[in-house]
Amino acid sequence: MSKHLGVGIIGTGWVAGAHIDNFKKIEGCEVTAVLSRDKARAAAKIAAHGLAEARAYDELDGFLADADLDIVVICSPHPMHPDETIAAARAGKHIVIEKPVALDAGRLAEMVAEVARAGVQTSVCFELRWIGLFENIKALIAQGHVGKLYYGETAYFHGCGPWYPQYPWNIKKEMGGGSFLTAGCHALDALLWFMDSRVTSVMAMGNYSADNPLGYEYEPNVAALLRFANGSIGKCASSIECRQPYQFPILLQGDRGTIDGNRISSLDWPGLTKEQWATLPSSLPDSGDVGDHPYLGQLQYFVDCIRTGDRPHNDLASCAHVHEVMFAIQTALEERREVEVQRTPGT
Repeated sequence: MSKHLGVGIIGTGWVAGAHIDNFKKIEGCEVTAVLSRDKARAAAKIAAHGLAEARAYDELDGFLADADLDIVVICSPHPMHPDETIAAARAGKHIVIEKPVALDAGRLAEMVAEVARAGVQTSVCFELRWIGLFENIKALIAQGHVGKLYYGETAYFHGCGPWYPQYPWNIKKEMGGGSFLTAGCHALDALLWFMDSRVTSVMAMGNYSADNPLGYEYEPNVAALLRFANGSIGKCASSIECRQPYQFPILLQGDRGTIDGNRISSLDWPGLTKEQWATLPSSLPDSGDVGDHPYLGQLQYFVDCIRTGDRPHNDLASCAHVHEVMFAIQTALEERREVEVQRTPGT
């Protein structure tokens, strides 16, 4: 029989609740601890989610010393992720890390080194890899229906204003980091996941809309051009001050066909004329509500990897590259030049 896995949650916000609800659905897992700077908030989160046996903590060392804890889920504000990841790794815990894992290359390198030293498993929350559309796109690419990709384009359009739970701290440069770091990283991860090649260099431009009405301390609208090691090119954009419904456009062009969101045109399907698309029935990335995100697929996969010893494709070392590209985009914005992407030691 597989070992029972105890799960501890760091944070009591919106996304923490999504992780609790999904771990409750996974056989052999139990949320046994919740950590908050305010112990009363941790206790309230436990009560709200009906975690009768869970314990509330307000101090990290005591939380990590909990003998029932096997997995730590980091749902705290962005700047706290590196220290919490390093502490959890040193305590021998497997770790789920909400995005972004770090706001600069130095802290990312520390995290990668400590996780490797500890030999624990990690899972970075690029959970859209488990949505139906992404799974279908990966399958279509693997089956060769679009041939060799030479161009890819993704974007993240999601206005994050006062109606959004993390807005008060997310608008601050030292907390949110940047448009890609705080949210657009989902679109960048998707592009890299589909193109399946390292990015060698980037160029980028950013701006605010007139008068910066939402008060962002960093440019909330960014467009980046990417050069891949295999010769393909791409474009990725992020706008978190847009006034529109949530959108996540995807365009992938290959030498045998094109994927446009949930539509495909392929030379492999002679019944399609060049003016026609085939539509893929899929669940779509059409909401910024974390309750609609496919965390269950990500977390079940992570638990399976812990039990089998397999390396997750979304572990920290693998997802470091998404962050490397984001750091290069930040430099390109600041220095107004093409920037080479620097590889993190140990990846």
